[in-house]
This record gives sequence, C-alpha cells and structure tokens, in this order.
Amino acid sequence: MTASTSVSDVINPSLQAKESRKHDYEQVEDNSDELNIMVEKSSASEDQEVALITPHTQRKTTVHKNLSNRKWFVLTSFSLLSFSNAVLWITFGPCLYIFMEHYQQTPSTINALATVFMIIYPILLVPVLNIYDKWGLRQGILVGAFLNAFGTFLRFMGSFGPSGFWLLFLGQTISAIAGVFILGVPPKLANTWFEFGEQNLATGIGVTANNAGIAVGFLLSPWFIKQATAKDDIPKYLLIQFATTTLSTIYAFCTDKVFMLLATSYGLTVGASFAVSTLLAQIVVPVFRVYDESQIGFLGFLNVVAGMVGSVLIGIYLDRTFAYKRSCRTLYMITFLSLFAFIIALKIKSMPLLTVSCMFFGISSFAITPALFQYVPVITSSRLGEDEITSTGILNSVVQICGILLVVLMDATENVDQQFTMELSCWLLLAIVFIGIILIWLVKED
Repeated sequence: MTASTSVSDVINPSLQAKESRKHDYEQVEDNSDELNIMVEKSSASEDQEVALITPHTQRKTTVHKNLSNRKWFVLTSFSLLSFSNAVLWITFGPCLYIFMEHYQQTPSTINALATVFMIIYPILLVPVLNIYDKWGLRQGILVGAFLNAFGTFLRFMGSFGPSGFWLLFLGQTISAIAGVFILGVPPKLANTWFEFGEQNLATGIGVTANNAGIAVGFLLSPWFIKQATAKDDIPKYLLIQFATTTLSTIYAFCTDKVFMLLATSYGLTVGASFAVSTLLAQIVVPVFRVYDESQIGFLGFLNVVAGMVGSVLIGIYLDRTFAYKRSCRTLYMITFLSLFAFIIALKIKSMPLLTVSCMFFGISSFAITPALFQYVPVITSSRLGEDEITSTGILNSVVQICGILLVVLMDATENVDQQFTMELSCWLLLAIVFIGIILIWLVKED
C-alpha cells in the first residue's frame, strides 16, 4: 500500500491490501516515529484513524510506564537478597582462627561452613528448577528469601559458644539452600521484566550484587569481630545479619507509597477500634453511672460478636464481587459514622443508641481487617515480590503500635472534671478515623 491509495481502496480493501496494511501496523509497532506515516496510509476519515491507532498506542504507553516504574524496584529488591546471601557465605572465612577458638572446632570444620554452599548447589539445582517451573519466578524467589532469613535466625541462635555450633551449621546449610533459589535468577528476572536492550544490563546488575556481597563480606567479618571480644562480637554480628536480611523485606514494603497509605489508614482506623475496646469502661461508666462492669462487658461482647459476623459477611461478599476498593471505603465510612453515633449516644445518654452504634462500629471496624488483608496483595504484588504473610505481619504491627498510641492519647486527654470524662478523647479519636478515610481515598490502583 502506498500513500496515494484511494479512499475506496481503504474502505473496501482487497486481500493484498489487507496484508499490506497488516505489515504497515507491524512496522509502526517497531518504530513509534512512523506513526504519522501510518495515519497517511490508512484511512477514510479522521475518526477511523483514531479508532485504528489510539487504543494500541495508549495501551503500549501505559504498560511501558508501569513496567518502567517497577522493574528497577524489583531488580533492586532481588539484588539486596542476593547481596545478603553472598555475605552469609563468606562470613567465616576471613576470621577463621577466631571462629575456631570460639566454637572449638578444626579449620576444616569451620571451612565447611563455606563449602556447604558449593556442595548444596549442584545437588539441589534440579529440584529447585522444578519448583521454579511449577510455581513461577515470584514464588521461587519468595522461598529463597524465607530460607535466607530463617537460616540467619538459626545462625544467630547458634552463636553463643561451642554448644551451638551444629545449630549454626544447620542455619548455614539452610542459607546455602536459599542460595540455590537465588544464584540463577538474574537472567530469568531480566527477561521477565526488562525490554530487549536492557536485559543484559539487568542481568549484570543481578550478578554483580552477589559479587558485591562477597567483597563486602570480606570486610565486615574482621571489622565486627575481634580476637579479644569474640565471645560478644560473634553473636552481635550474626544478629545484625539476621536483622538486615529480615528488615530488607520490610523495607521493600515501607518504601512503597500505596502500601504505606493502606498501612497507615488501617493502623489509625482499626487502632481506634482497639482503643475503644480497651477504654470502654472508662468511656461509658462515668456517663451512665447506674451501669456496672457486667453491663459494660456485655456491651463489649456485642461489639466483638457483631465484628465476627461482619468479618464473615465481608468475606462472602468479596468472594462474589472482588470489590475490594469499594468495600474498604464503605467500611471506613461506616466505622466513622458509627463512632460519631457512639459519641452522640454518650452526649445524650441514650443506651439503646449506644448499643446499636457499638454493634455497627464492631461490624465495620472488624470487617476492615479481612478486606484489607486481601486488598493489599492485589494492588501491591505487581511492585512487591513479597507474599501475603509479610504484608499481613506488617499491617498487624502497625495497628498494634497505633492502638497503643491512641490509648495513651485518650487516657492523657481525659477530663475528670466533667461527667463525660472522655469527650475530648472521643472527638480526637473521631478525627483520627477521618484521617484514615482520607488516606484510603488517596490509594490509587494500577
């Protein structure tokens, strides 16, 4: 097809013209600069041109932008994992004689802590490749990351003298198994995430990270461990290795904007629920002086049972609709409104309204937990290689910390000179829950 093709030929093309146009489209995909040529070649009207060209180019631009934003983060996360595993391998070599004395072992036994990596790799290579074939790249790396962290934990537990040597050796062996999941990943990761023309660079970075770990490992062991203080230095150094391998996973989440918005909103809102449960008697009893602790206990019981029902119902609803964003936003709003009704009930001293609002507060605030636990992996898994257990653990930690801080805040702002002693505390809590709503609204899905 040429630029002089008539309008009638475009509208009623022959088979040859169709094949020619198909070739033209393929040419444009390879070279976006030829887009204008494509417009000249194809169409009877301006609308048809847009219909032919715009959807494809928009899709291509969006996908390219998303990959561009994520691929370097994925490569960096993996490189840190590979780096840490290499440090574990070379830990004992530079300080051979110090470790011999600390564990009362021979040189060959201490050297075995390094050679176990070389022994394990060829033995487990085929099974690990099968795992990657069956589970995929992401799950394979996750297994390696878990084994790496667990191995460093056992190494630390075995760092306190001769009696712990074999526990240390077990931890080192597990770290060696992790290495089998790590060493061969760079080319696969590069081919999965990077475009042609970037794959060799990405592979080189992934491999270099492991080599850098070896180099740094040679420096760190002599720097941290001294002959005179080896008894204290060795446990400290192995603890640092455990902390860094574990915290690198947490750091990956904490540097993700979307995850931090979700975690903070969850911590503030569900932390408010924890604060209300903890201080329920302190909030209610001064207002309703005729009620005793048993009635407060029943009110708390209704709150929790309603929350249990809400958690089950939201699970059923999400299994049918997968409407995570809408569900989370709705639950946050209900939590805010029910807490507002809870405060009004205390102001007007209405026990029926207090009971109903407390139940709705339980339904919504408890249901946020299972909804968000499933929502987080859905919108972060494309950027973060970590699994649901890690994200759930971080979310639970955030909500515990927020709960503690909110309890302290409410207790500190109590005014014992008025009947509703926790009025200011409750209004502050309502404002904090509103901040949680704002944060959940700021979350943007890919």
